[in-house]
Formats: sequence, structure tokens, C-alpha cells
Amino acid sequence: MKMRRIEKFFVNRVQSKKRVLDLTQKLLGFVELDGKKDFLEVGCGNGVVSRYLAKRFHFNVVGIDIDREQIELAQKDIGGIPNIRFLEADATNLPFADSSFDIVLSIGVMHHIANWLDALKEIKRVLRAKGYFIYADLIYPELITKLDRSSRYSFGLVTVRINDLNSFIEKNGFTALHSKITKAFVCRNYEAVYRRK
Repeated sequence: MKMRRIEKFFVNRVQSKKRVLDLTQKLLGFVELDGKKDFLEVGCGNGVVSRYLAKRFHFNVVGIDIDREQIELAQKDIGGIPNIRFLEADATNLPFADSSFDIVLSIGVMHHIANWLDALKEIKRVLRAKGYFIYADLIYPELITKLDRSSRYSFGLVTVRINDLNSFIEKNGFTALHSKITKAFVCRNYEAVYRRK
């Protein structure tokens, strides 16, 4: 689901960009970067993380987002970086061949995808053997997502169940290198780094 204007306002603020970059840097600390070159960011939004990765690590970076406005915003700031591109694409139907990427990152996205397990299947499909999946998201309680669905101002919130996520990870040949849950005001924050066997 595309974000509402108010969400875009918060996501595109300088403070939010810094927070996401800090989290990305932290989670990359669990990844062995030697020999890694192809990177996919699912739900790249304004592109701040993709640009950082392309410049700092010289990865070949692809950022995808379902929201055309966010992709246009990301493309404005490429600034001559040759190893980056942004595409409008659906996380549940990625336009890439199997085993295309060494690292896939998704931060703050799955709680907007009704069929988020389908997005995880696609991420697994495009991730190479021994590749890394870096994940962070908001975990909303069922009550909050029910209230959101019934509102005419719905943000399209979905509850990503940790048990379902962990089951997918185990059944699909991933090893958890790091995982952490912290409480926030109305939700929990979940972060993890997985490696495909």
C-alpha cells in the first residue's frame, strides 16, 4: 500500500532519514561484506539508504518502491552515482531473476503489505545462497490494525506476526544472526539479520 501524505511527511524528514541510516549501519555490522556487490532495498522510499550504500560500499544498488512519488524523489538525488537505480515495483512480484542479489534490505515496509509473506518469498527467491536479508519493521498489535482497517483514514497497517516470520525463516533455510524486539508507544520495533544457507 502506498503511504498517505502525513506518513510521507514523517518518513522524508531529516530526523527520520538519520534514524534509518543509523539502523542500517548498525545492522550491516552483522554482515560479512567482503565479496558482496549486488544490493536490493525493498521499500526504498526517498532513497537515502540506497544512495549511502552505493557511495560508501560501492555496491550495485537497486531500490524499489511501490509509490511512484517516492521513486521520483529518490531519483532526484542520485547525483551522478553510476552504481544505483530506482524502480517502481511491487515487493510481492519482484522484477528480477532468481538469485540476483547478495544482500536484501527491508526497513519499515512489511507492516504496509497485506500479503507480506508473499514479499518474503520473493526476497528469498532473488537472494543468492549465503546472501543476507536485513529486516526491521514496526509490529502493531491486532487491535491497532483492526481499528486502522475500519477507519476511513486507514494507513493500511498490517500485523506482522513474529511467530509467522520466524516460521518462514526456519522453513526457508535462513539462519538468524541477530534479532531484537524493543517496545515503542503503540507497537514494538523488530530488527533482524538473517543469512540464507
